[in-house]
Amino acid sequence: MSGPGVGTASIPEIDQLADVYVKERDKRVRQTPKESDAKKELIAALHRHEKTIGRDEKGVLRYDYEGLVIELSYAEEKLKVKKAVEDDDDD
Repeated sequence: MSGPGVGTASIPEIDQLADVYVKERDKRVRQTPKESDAKKELIAALHRHEKTIGRDEKGVLRYDYEGLVIELSYAEEKLKVKKAVEDDDDD
């Protein structure tokens, strides 16, 4: 018997894209412990330099570095690192 749902279909396009996905996914999974360690080190450094950097009125520690904005919220110890958005307003 053959037809949809009866046997294993072989679609080269899907096979190839699945291989690409699995390789990229596996690279990311291998990097996760390194990313986690780097995040912990960054949070620790922010705490070490908290007196120099200071916190805003909401308790967020904010540091700008070469087009990045690094924020560490006080309550949750949540770290955000994102590209800074330039203000296009000339006001």
